[in-house]
Amino acid sequence: MTVRNPMHIATNSTPSSKVGSKIQNALHALRLTILFTTLTSAPCLAEESNKIGPGLVATVSMDHNTFIPGEITVAPGTTVTWVNRETMPHTVVDTNKGFRSKTLAKDASFSFTFAIAGEYGYLCSIHPNMKGKVIVKPAS
Repeated sequence: MTVRNPMHIATNSTPSSKVGSKIQNALHALRLTILFTTLTSAPCLAEESNKIGPGLVATVSMDHNTFIPGEITVAPGTTVTWVNRETMPHTVVDTNKGFRSKTLAKDASFSFTFAIAGEYGYLCSIHPNMKGKVIVKPAS
């Protein structure tokens, strides 16, 4: 507050638009702080793709008329994704008819989640010499 003369008192007031702007800026900063704190304190949602275990994903590539790797061991609950890396079309077909992909063009993929322990042989129905195996067993 300033006093210019004893008969006139004026206050140093900030226009209401400036006050509102400062409040909005403070709320924005508070929201950003809460968001940043939440994101940095939460466990990472993405898992390493090369880990093979429950709820994780393992990848098998199709290249040079071969499944790579040809045999993979995973824990129950693992989703295996096959990706065709070559221009020639391929399929993924369980020899016991538990799963079957459509024809996969280059860079197309097919996924299947293995819930039950066991051995699952599969092949490419277009190229029956392409064979692979998924072994599902609980971690020891």
